Amino acid sequence: MRSLKHQAVLAALLTGGFLTNTAHSGDSSSALIDKLIERGVLTEQDARELRDDTLQKERRAAEDRYPGLEYEPTLPLRAVNDRIQARKFRVESQDGTNRFGLRGRLMIDTEFADWDKNLNAASSQTDRQDFDGALPERGTYLRRARLGAIGVYDDTWEWQLEVDFRDSDVRFANAYLAYLTDHGRLAVGNFKEPFSLESSTSSRRLTFMERATPVDAYRPSRNIGLMYETLVPNYYLAAGVFGGEGTDRDRDVEEGYALALRGSFAPYMSDDTFSHLGLSYNYRRNSKDFDDEDGDIYEDVRLRSREGARAIDIRLIGRNDIEGVEDFSRYALEAAWGHGPFSLQGEYLRVDLNLDPDKGDVRTDKSRLTLDGYYVQASYFLTGEHRNYRAFSGDFGAVRPNSTFGRGGTGAWELAARFAHADSSEHSRPGRGNKMDHYTLGLNWYPNEDMVFKLNYMYFDYEGRGGKSDGNQVLAARAQFEF
Repeated sequence: MRSLKHQAVLAALLTGGFLTNTAHSGDSSSALIDKLIERGVLTEQDARELRDDTLQKERRAAEDRYPGLEYEPTLPLRAVNDRIQARKFRVESQDGTNRFGLRGRLMIDTEFADWDKNLNAASSQTDRQDFDGALPERGTYLRRARLGAIGVYDDTWEWQLEVDFRDSDVRFANAYLAYLTDHGRLAVGNFKEPFSLESSTSSRRLTFMERATPVDAYRPSRNIGLMYETLVPNYYLAAGVFGGEGTDRDRDVEEGYALALRGSFAPYMSDDTFSHLGLSYNYRRNSKDFDDEDGDIYEDVRLRSREGARAIDIRLIGRNDIEGVEDFSRYALEAAWGHGPFSLQGEYLRVDLNLDPDKGDVRTDKSRLTLDGYYVQASYFLTGEHRNYRAFSGDFGAVRPNSTFGRGGTGAWELAARFAHADSSEHSRPGRGNKMDHYTLGLNWYPNEDMVFKLNYMYFDYEGRGGKSDGNQVLAARAQFEF
């Protein structure tokens, strides 16, 4: 049992304010304890115990800046007395105001396909055939291989640098600096434009191997920009202005820009139930070059999606880029609901594109194109878990299995189904449009918090430049690990 002197000194430290300022309390309290030892008030054993208590108080004072939000960059280490965490490697200063961590993800895919005989002609895949004129039917692919660092400086500045090694060219994913406020953050750098529930959800947290067809096709990508977003319990707001792909853009052309807005809220939340409603808007002015004879030459716009997996490169929606686009707007309506192990999710997306009237195709009088699509999905955890909805960021977090495989448990098992429709039949060049109905069944196994194995069966009907193709089937699997 601790001595009365020990308790009295600890109370004095607390009431005297030595532990209220985490940036300086360590030096002040330590100096006071040393003086008390010199005067014989405390023994060395008392001092050690008191320093341990002081350290724990400091750690609690510097804990999660946004309590209950699970905002990863600011979360303290799990063990109070640790300064280095091996799993999901983290290092932090004694007072918890400076943190550094390494993070990464690895996704390994395989795919087997049974194509309808008309798909080749319908989708005009003339440059995607193998040596005997048929589309490839199997493949493997390193879908994502990312390594990055994340940190917090002085409990005020957050930063992240993450690169993707999946292709021969290394590319940036996130690369930003952010200033943390009491209710949000202001970030500058390369990151996602805020748009759509499924687009905003990390690839680590998707129910299926790939995002739904209309989301994959119509969402904006990561770009360099300035964005403010809230960090509050029950709703999410984000607004930003973005340039182009600053890490991989043609600097000989005049860069375009985008204005992005997204908002969502949770109308009802309880321990076992969540609801979500959201709205996104994105306006982009297209990049352009200039020619003395032709005037403004706008860059082609790519709004593309594949068959629902990536190990075979079959480009279906958006097979041909759209030419002569001056500007375009994207919209998304979001909704989700969950109760216990069961959840529903859906979105409607639309893109309106304005074409340069001086560069129109003589075969069409269209100056405006509209592309749209939607998806609905449902999932159910056979082992009783639930999806980790995060109202503060308007997305989904990590699934936490009720038991861990290898430690006497089975992990978490999830069944899921999705229907998606995308209509890109309008195009700047007549006959180059396409549309698709896409069905997916999924089985996911989460042996622990950091791993997931996914099996997806897909069936889709397609209509493109060369006609219709029904009954295409794909079986794909993924092994995924994050650290």
